[in-house]
Amino acid sequence: MKLFEWLFSADARLLLAGALGGCVNWLTRKATLWDGVTQIVVGAICAVYLSPLFLPAITPMLGEIIATPEELARLSGFAIGLGGVSVSGFFLDFWHRYRDRAKGKDRDDA
Repeated sequence: MKLFEWLFSADARLLLAGALGGCVNWLTRKATLWDGVTQIVVGAICAVYLSPLFLPAITPMLGEIIATPEELARLSGFAIGLGGVSVSGFFLDFWHRYRDRAKGKDRDDA
């Protein structure tokens, strides 16, 4: 697929929605520039790959939304971008604590 065609694809729109969600997350937290760049990238990646899982959850969470499927996809991408950093951070912290306990050391001692 050519780059120009990809820029107008559904994945590109999800990537942008997730990046903008990560940007909003960064701006509201008043984090450093490096943290902001990280949140934007993580938000974009999470939006592209997690939107199919989040889309079915939108209606039960927010009620009946009158929107096209494309608009719902963008909404889910933005929401995932907004929360993707927090959720992925939670899972990474959980993994590190599990790994450290398996090695026999406490994370607070490191």
